Amino acid sequence: MEKRESCRAIIFKDGKMVAMYREKNDRKYYTFPGGGMDEGETINECVVREVIEEFGITVEPIREVYTYEDHKTYQHFILCDWVSGELGTGEGEEFQGDASRGVYEPMLIEVENIPNLPLMPPEAASQVYEDYKSYGEVLDTDGVKSLTAIF
Repeated sequence: MEKRESCRAIIFKDGKMVAMYREKNDRKYYTFPGGGMDEGETINECVVREVIEEFGITVEPIREVYTYEDHKTYQHFILCDWVSGELGTGEGEEFQGDASRGVYEPMLIEVENIPNLPLMPPEAASQVYEDYKSYGEVLDTDGVKSLTAIF
């Protein structure tokens, strides 16, 4: 089975981080902004498109900071600057009224709360938290860190 390739944004604003609160199939959790890459799309094009669709904000990709791999996906985590837009004005398919897709609620979360939240994937959440504590909103500048799911 070929792994699904996707892009995720890491966006800080006023000491907080952008996330999507989700409720689906009796699960409550948070995700990083982003989604699957379209054919021929670069990782920067994907992350910009997904953040506009899901959150209604325009971002400027800075650089890739992490890759994450599990048995189904390969994800690129891109540190982005919030350029413009109002959080929660996204018009992607998530907001088209299909109740079977569950709850989608764009929000800002306190970075200090990341260890206490079910932010998916947890390996990326803990790395963001550790790097934020060490380096602030620039995270780390030592290249792309590879993260792997703990099975």
